[in-house]
Amino acid sequence: MIQCEVQQIGADDLIVITGGTRPHIGAVVIATWNNDQVQLVSHGLPHHKEEQLFLELATVWCNTFHKNVVVSGGIHVDNATKEEINNLVNKTWEKFFILMSDQKLKTIS
Repeated sequence: MIQCEVQQIGADDLIVITGGTRPHIGAVVIATWNNDQVQLVSHGLPHHKEEQLFLELATVWCNTFHKNVVVSGGIHVDNATKEEINNLVNKTWEKFFILMSDQKLKTIS
């Protein structure tokens, strides 16, 4: 139900996260690695709730790989309960960590 994909654009990464019944763009987060720290810029579209999650994901990615990353996308399920939202968030983190693991393996190879 959640898709998490990375595309390398030069030395930078673009991560697109979508899922649910109506994938969309709900937030865009840019994390830059500057002077050994993460700097964030973000924009959440009105009536969307992905921004905070994407801020956290971008921070983890940027801190791990010491590179610029854009995290964008959106997840929507009609009339989702709090439990369903928590499950979607947990599934997003799970897919994200799998993606990170795959990227780490590529940098080792």
